[in-house]
Amino acid sequence: ILKMDLDNLKNRANQNTLIYFLDDDLIYLKVVSHDLEKQGFKNVRSFSTAKDIIEAVKEKGPDIALLDYHLGGKTTGLDVLKRIKEISPDTESIFLTASDDINVAIETMKNGAYDYVIKGDTALIRINHLLGNICNHRRANKKNKTVLWYKISIIILIAVLATLLSIKNSMP
Repeated sequence: ILKMDLDNLKNRANQNTLIYFLDDDLIYLKVVSHDLEKQGFKNVRSFSTAKDIIEAVKEKGPDIALLDYHLGGKTTGLDVLKRIKEISPDTESIFLTASDDINVAIETMKNGAYDYVIKGDTALIRINHLLGNICNHRRANKKNKTVLWYKISIIILIAVLATLLSIKNSMP
């Protein structure tokens, strides 16, 4: 029962994770988007152009961006990554691309990509694993921030009470 509750909690968290996916291959875009939805990620938006994803990021920054590197024009996925990081620095980005050039992979990681996955037979399994890691990391950070906020609130409350007591004790 506990495992089912944890799985339900993870699925609800996955449903709330906003994922933007950019790929100029419309068939691959549809296949991956469908797979993500099957895995419990219900808030996936797909884009086939750099311009469209950048406009969407300006409106609402996603939690995660999946980016192709070669986009069929002058703009590359690396250009998109840099722009996303300017607009929405907390967005995690994963490259899902056919480019197996190690220099490209290194450059994307240097510019803030969370990981670099080469399209292939196991790519979707790896992507799902990475998305799960990011979601778990975000949940842990959120929990830590909440705990820190409670600790700070308690310290402030104690300080206020101590001040009030010292004022009360100093009155005649």
